[in-house]
Amino acid sequence: MRRLVFIWIGFMVMLGGCTQEKPCIAENGIICYDEELQQYQVEKDAKVRVMVETEAYGQALVELWNQEHPEQMNVIEPIVVQDFDAATWLGYKTDIALLWSNDAAQIINHFMPVQPELKDEIQEHVPLQFGELLNLDGLRYVPMSYYGMVFSTNVTMLGELGYDVTDDNEDGLVDNFDSFEKLMALADDWNGRERDYHNRKITAVFPFSLSELWASLGFFSADDFRFFASHEALAPGVGSDSFLETLKFMRAMGEHPWYLNANEEDESDEAQSADLNETEEDPAETDPEIEKTEEELPSDADEQQEAQDNSVTEEEILPYRVENDRVFEEGWLYDSYLEKLISPFSLVGTWMYYNQQEDIEQQDFYFSPMPSWESITLAPLAKTKGYLLAEGTKYPSASNEVLRLIRSEMGIQAYISTVNTIPAVTNVDKLENRPISSEEEMEDKVDSDRIKPYYLEFKNENQRQISYAFSFSQEESMVAFEKDPSVRGWDMLAEIQLIEIAEDVIKQRIAPEDALLKLIENSESWMLPYQPVEEKNE
Repeated sequence: MRRLVFIWIGFMVMLGGCTQEKPCIAENGIICYDEELQQYQVEKDAKVRVMVETEAYGQALVELWNQEHPEQMNVIEPIVVQDFDAATWLGYKTDIALLWSNDAAQIINHFMPVQPELKDEIQEHVPLQFGELLNLDGLRYVPMSYYGMVFSTNVTMLGELGYDVTDDNEDGLVDNFDSFEKLMALADDWNGRERDYHNRKITAVFPFSLSELWASLGFFSADDFRFFASHEALAPGVGSDSFLETLKFMRAMGEHPWYLNANEEDESDEAQSADLNETEEDPAETDPEIEKTEEELPSDADEQQEAQDNSVTEEEILPYRVENDRVFEEGWLYDSYLEKLISPFSLVGTWMYYNQQEDIEQQDFYFSPMPSWESITLAPLAKTKGYLLAEGTKYPSASNEVLRLIRSEMGIQAYISTVNTIPAVTNVDKLENRPISSEEEMEDKVDSDRIKPYYLEFKNENQRQISYAFSFSQEESMVAFEKDPSVRGWDMLAEIQLIEIAEDVIKQRIAPEDALLKLIENSESWMLPYQPVEEKNE
């Protein structure tokens, strides 16, 4: 007889000594898990209403259920919705909700944790950093898809410009340009000069922009920094050493020419500069107060020694490149990367028509995590949409079984095949790599500690690359102030001059250390109304 584990929600009878194990029956709120079949029992006459994105996906779920449970078919009732917010779910009150993570946060008390057996299986194949705040007291929110930006490389452009586009580790980043240090070196090599490509002008090495706050926050992730990492709204983290490193990264970005000028204009400017140098008088010849004799001038050896001494005690600071004024003046240029081929590198959002542009322009784009800075990969922001189990469902055991199928390998494959989105899944291998011999299967069984990948077939290579890239991203923190839960910690970032002060750092108007102090002052002032009374009185 199979061993059945049962949990009675909200009630447990404790008996002294040994107890006789009784068969588990899924009814009246009892959740039963069959360890042999690795399935949850299904309540008699159960019906589980599930929010879905498309009719095709809903039908795929029904077919998957009927395949797995021929003894009790058509348990799933898909509800196709267009909006995945709290109000929509409160209107439908489905057994399983599909919500954006920030909407789930507003009504998280309406949902229950998944069962321990299901939790273990799910967490092997989901990006755990998403929905982290929602899952502090148990796994409730299960990410399903991504929305946001990833790094992109036009490998066709780089190859035709004569660069090696090898990607030996298959992370989507060209090995020769997999760090911001290497991108900075390329920017210096191009030295602010436009390049010609397919009768167009390449006007940027990388269209670096701080024009939009949400998209800009990935550049504040140097040194693995995260705003509100402690999940406390009153602790944004701007006083940390890691945040100081992000400001130093910003300064370094301003020292290299990301934007390019027309060659003709550059040559004209150089000619004008040369003419001026020829006509200007030497100040030493006209002003006796600054005139120096040859003996008073430092020798080359002295200058070299002084430079060496300075390099030991001070980090090298290059002058700000005025070409980068476009970072702030021209605004959002990431779409132009696809539409006008203005750069070999960029950020690409899930809402952009990257597949179509590849076909139209006959270009091959790689999508990847962001490059690193000082060996740490930067992490852009991403939103997720995920599933939750309703606390008040009449059929909790069947609901857990439905969620198990949704997040199973077959369920994820059904999702990929029927929904035009980026799946939130980790530990993935290509379908063609699935073991087929009995010998390989036995090796997998022996190596039980190793997490087995899902073998999936994506719609195209872009979808696979972008899904992988998002596993290195970060989710916008959802912490709120205790005194006013309607105000989130993130609301502060738009009002403490974060971008303005970053601009001053980039343009070398202010040192990173001074910028840090200014942001601490601004954030503390902004949060003052939300601090506990005893802290304000101190």
